[in-house]
Amino acid sequence: MDKKIVRSSVREIAEFSLRKGSIEKGRTSVRLDDVFDGTKCHVEFQKKMTDEYGSERFKAEVFQRHETSNDEINLVITGRIDGVLHEDNSICIYEIKSVSRDLETIYENEYPVHWAQAECYAYMIPESKNKEIVIRIVYIERDSRKTRQFERIYSREQITSAFRELVDPYLEWMTGIRKWEILRNASIRAMEFPFSYYRLGQREMAEKSYLSIKDRTRLFVQAPTGIGKTMGAMFPAVKALGEGLVDRIFYLTAKNVTSLIAVENYRKLAENGLNLRTIVITAKDKVCPLEKRNCDPEFCERAKDYYDRLPVALKELLTNQFMDRDVVRGYADKYNICPFELSLDASLYSDMVIGDYNYLFDPRVRLQRFFEDIGEDYCFLVDEAHNLVDRSREMFSSMIEKKKVLELKRETKASWDDLKKRLETINKLMIALKKDIFNDERQEAYAALHDIPGNIVTAVRRCTVLMEFYLDHDMEEEYKEKFLELYFDFMFFSKISELYDDCYATFYEVHGNNLQVKLMCLDPSKILSKVMDKGRCSILFSATLSPQEYYKNTLGGRRIDRCMSLPSPFPRENLSVAVEGRISTKYRERHSSYYDIAKLLQDAFDKKTGNYIAFFPSYRYMQDVLQIYKELATDEELLVQKPGMDDSERELFLERFENHGSNTLVAFAVMGGIFGEGIDLAGEKLSGVVIIGTGLPTVCPERELIMNYYNEKNGSGFDYAYTFPGLNRVLQAAGRVIRSEYDKGFVILIDKRFGSYKYRDLFPEWWIPEYIFSSDEDVTDYIG
Repeated sequence: MDKKIVRSSVREIAEFSLRKGSIEKGRTSVRLDDVFDGTKCHVEFQKKMTDEYGSERFKAEVFQRHETSNDEINLVITGRIDGVLHEDNSICIYEIKSVSRDLETIYENEYPVHWAQAECYAYMIPESKNKEIVIRIVYIERDSRKTRQFERIYSREQITSAFRELVDPYLEWMTGIRKWEILRNASIRAMEFPFSYYRLGQREMAEKSYLSIKDRTRLFVQAPTGIGKTMGAMFPAVKALGEGLVDRIFYLTAKNVTSLIAVENYRKLAENGLNLRTIVITAKDKVCPLEKRNCDPEFCERAKDYYDRLPVALKELLTNQFMDRDVVRGYADKYNICPFELSLDASLYSDMVIGDYNYLFDPRVRLQRFFEDIGEDYCFLVDEAHNLVDRSREMFSSMIEKKKVLELKRETKASWDDLKKRLETINKLMIALKKDIFNDERQEAYAALHDIPGNIVTAVRRCTVLMEFYLDHDMEEEYKEKFLELYFDFMFFSKISELYDDCYATFYEVHGNNLQVKLMCLDPSKILSKVMDKGRCSILFSATLSPQEYYKNTLGGRRIDRCMSLPSPFPRENLSVAVEGRISTKYRERHSSYYDIAKLLQDAFDKKTGNYIAFFPSYRYMQDVLQIYKELATDEELLVQKPGMDDSERELFLERFENHGSNTLVAFAVMGGIFGEGIDLAGEKLSGVVIIGTGLPTVCPERELIMNYYNEKNGSGFDYAYTFPGLNRVLQAAGRVIRSEYDKGFVILIDKRFGSYKYRDLFPEWWIPEYIFSSDEDVTDYIG
């Protein structure tokens, strides 16, 4: 049997073998070292060395590759040496690290991983075999550019011993992983489709998904409820994993409910003999067992000495094939370590990772351990992909506020004068910017420009570097919360500034004395595409991915990528669709529609005892109609969605639909809200819905910016900013009715615009709507 080729970086091996101590406080996946300043420190030091010794003696960024093996695997180790200085009788390896702390507080043995990386490089470089080996660790203070060096001298025997001590444990660990892969792949080869037959459209989806994996393309799939789209994507991905086409599967969702469906489908495969190590990553706030989360190891015993206790906890956790929140928390409790960090570490050795979109796409919480470099042959399964358009705009946008800057400056102690000055610099720049853009004394105003505020970005970066220096200083708890909040705001603002291009605008908003500066992503497609390049392929699917060109264009589709739309597997006659085209729900005309809508709801819901939902475009509109409806319909049981309902209130709301048949239940809810999608009310739990309005997003300056951007790009600004997002809300709300082949029900659409050819062309092909325009017709005659 051929040996498995495993590729690892020098840093990965060093961290695996030597990482000890606590989780660092005040750190995020967005590191300034990666963004701008650390790279500059490296380049400046390397140039200085080149100028001093010449390019023949000093070499920067020297790539190294080394192979070592055992009976099971061939380990390929790669990395770049920061600097190599050639002397007559010795060779000096430079490992450069930029820091934001007082250099005098750093001691020689504080970071064993730094020495380990350099020792690996010293062994790997061929010139070291017959020379004395010198290693120098150089720490550069980012702000002042001061340096401090530590030096050690090694013989060849010593460096060989150090290398083996680092690599052999990693080689042994990866050998265990290889043995698991052999067991896993055998089970995948034997795995059959877990159901007795494919549903209509499901086999086609599975085949096209497999072809996309094979061809390294992206597939955009509209798959209506009932097709079994989760299994239609997961089954071919697992097969591809067993064939070596895929290294790991990421199943990404927008909501916890959707991740539960992914887990159900995984369990179905596991019941049929599949061995697949799978982990569900749960958000830190939900998995943390502490009443008040504080990740500083000074206050959190689970963060303190985390890496000392990790190896044994991780080894035990990975004896499980399935690891969800409860399983991870059990081992985290046993070894008193952070359950969230444990789940992230376990994901490195999992075959399938189930989690939120954020863990791939959001720069703040992206799983850097997977995606910071060139990536591998990952397969991304993106469920409910229609949600990703607006979610990604939020992920790739960032805002800072003058109010927060001034507040922290005032509360910063006098002895931190340098920090106060840098905060004051930002404050003054924002005051000047406010006067320049808004040359009057308006208390509420906004403006948008297509230029990045470079002076503010520079000032924010310089201040962030200094704030990182103060992270290790003592602070009062209340001040520390404000400090960290602004620090993370600045960090992310700096990160997003690196992405800023013609797909962005800078949005300025004034509220009294406060100025908000937002780097706003208008078109996320380029960034999404670049992120998906980290994997081999992406399958993006939803029940409502229409119009498909719109989603392909906004979600990073390329010319070579395919779209497919599948028909509903349910009989068309099971769903009655009627369009009430005589009522206008446009904002300025709503006041005249309240009674007509309330009366229509009464007539529709009186025809048959059952459970119903009326979806409105806003809370205000819903309340205005509700007042009249209460006077007309006095016998029905009423449920009304409230703003800001938590999980328990949501569950109680949905529990009311469990009872059906004896009394009529009528729920008033808002389109696009927590009941507008992601709820499953099968059978008699829901008999029909009435959708009031076309679901257009509220007109606001940000939406107008998006509209103007797409008007210039493709002439379809209004549709991209309003029509298509609104249509998705309508289709999602309508999709609550028919959830199985046995369900029957109706959908009534209320708005004149639904009768236009524009909207008719956008309706799903399996709808057969009746259009009501005449004054002598009753829309309720067309619903069963």
